[in-house]
Amino acid sequence: MANLSFFDANCMIGIRAQRHERSIYKLEDYRRDFEYYDIAGAIVYHAVAKEYSADYGNRRLMREIGDDPQLAPQWILLPHHCDEMAPPPEIVGEMLSLGVRTARMYPSARGFGTDEYIIGPLLFELERHRIPLFMDLSEISFEALIGLCHNHPLLPVVLCGTGYSTDHDLVPALEQCPNLHVDAALQQGHNAFKRFVPRFGAERMIFSTQLPFRSPGAARMMTCYEDIPEDARESIAGGNIMRLLSNVRGASGRPLPQLKEPPAHPDDDPIVAAVRAGRPLSDEFIIDSHGHFAHPGAMGAVGLAMPAQDADNAVITMNRLGIDMFAFSTWSGLAEGDAAGNDVALDAVAKYPDRLMAYGCYNNNYPEIYEAELERVFYTNKVIGIKPYGQYNRARIDDPRRDASYQWANDNEKIILGCGSFSNEDQQLTPQMAMKLAEKYPGAKWIISHASSTYEMAEAVIEACNAFPNIFAEVCYSMITYGICEMFYEHIPLPQILYGSDALMRDPAPQLGWVAWARIPYEAKQRILGQNFADLLKLPPAARLPRA
Repeated sequence: MANLSFFDANCMIGIRAQRHERSIYKLEDYRRDFEYYDIAGAIVYHAVAKEYSADYGNRRLMREIGDDPQLAPQWILLPHHCDEMAPPPEIVGEMLSLGVRTARMYPSARGFGTDEYIIGPLLFELERHRIPLFMDLSEISFEALIGLCHNHPLLPVVLCGTGYSTDHDLVPALEQCPNLHVDAALQQGHNAFKRFVPRFGAERMIFSTQLPFRSPGAARMMTCYEDIPEDARESIAGGNIMRLLSNVRGASGRPLPQLKEPPAHPDDDPIVAAVRAGRPLSDEFIIDSHGHFAHPGAMGAVGLAMPAQDADNAVITMNRLGIDMFAFSTWSGLAEGDAAGNDVALDAVAKYPDRLMAYGCYNNNYPEIYEAELERVFYTNKVIGIKPYGQYNRARIDDPRRDASYQWANDNEKIILGCGSFSNEDQQLTPQMAMKLAEKYPGAKWIISHASSTYEMAEAVIEACNAFPNIFAEVCYSMITYGICEMFYEHIPLPQILYGSDALMRDPAPQLGWVAWARIPYEAKQRILGQNFADLLKLPPAARLPRA
């Protein structure tokens, strides 16, 4: 695959109310990222227009971006009834005269409804000129969205913020609304593009990074590594949004950014060079430390539509990306925690002994089953560690009934993979709880998964890792928070940072891209992607070689 040129359809710039110091806001920082990630142009809206005043923020946007040829301005619109914005023909006419070819609305955040009597006149004017309308899923119900699309069938609508957890609603919405498009930034479900393209057409998926909140490397990876035709890949990367922008009627005053051939990047390290070209990372040794799958033939689990959820599909996906080994627990193990769940895991390892490694699960609400599984699975070392999970069985991670399993991990230096979270604090592994348990069981290896979910979480995990050498930060979360990998590299001892993906719920590609594209030394990436976890497993040198 030749290097792709991308067009980012969803970027917010400017001063905003809340910002972590790692996150960008200056245009020069965006331009730096655009150059690094081969992003030829971007649709940009202003934070002030979203958070303070739409009209004022829209005009501030035009002043700040000037005539920058990379940037396509987007205005945030309001209904005109309360005189906050000019009537629809006037405001849309001004947009077109200034070359503003897309619009965005925040009905929920700005306190207006989506019924026709409220926004119908504005939607009609956008539709008349084929101006794409961007809406966040958090701002509109699917029922209202479908009504909007049906009432304005020639209006291109781009829905932002959808992911694997929304498929039960999104799929029928796409079936009913041919003018509905999907922003791909959080479309990270396993094989998401591979499933979307044959069913709905590549032309309805739009690439975006959602800068400054997300790390762009993750979004790139899904486009580059999904098993889809090359022409579909090019359409998603930039062709689709360029077509929508070109179809706007009556725009003048500002030329469209152009998709250009990506420049050469002679300073790329070997990992970036490979992922830029969409090649499997076959020259690197990679272990995915955190994943799940279900029974053979499973198409979903735990209330989520998740096709291709078994061991065979896991290995296919690993080969697509160049992942050598995969440590997993089963969904049934997390939910029920009985022998059948562990049997699915053990059968998978038996089928692919050089590729798959299992975490054992249990449900301590059933003492006799728990004790039997300790004897059968854990004490016989059939698993590499434990995946305790409290969301389904409502048992605290530090519940004393878990002590026997933790003592086994302590005595045998095994891994305990906890689900890191500040929510459900009694049922997940918070950084504070990890420190207490790490002190009590110093021989066990405590992994806090989802350590990158927010800056607040990352800071707490940094504190925990620096306090205890047997606590480890696993980089995985759908939000792919901007700059977290660099933050961990700077503040956590390198041996305590691990790559994980949460596949096969998520596709491993974006989580892998988070690390692969990070601006950290090549040797640090190698440690994070595989060697650190190999140390926990005490793998000999001969077992740490890439399969290629």
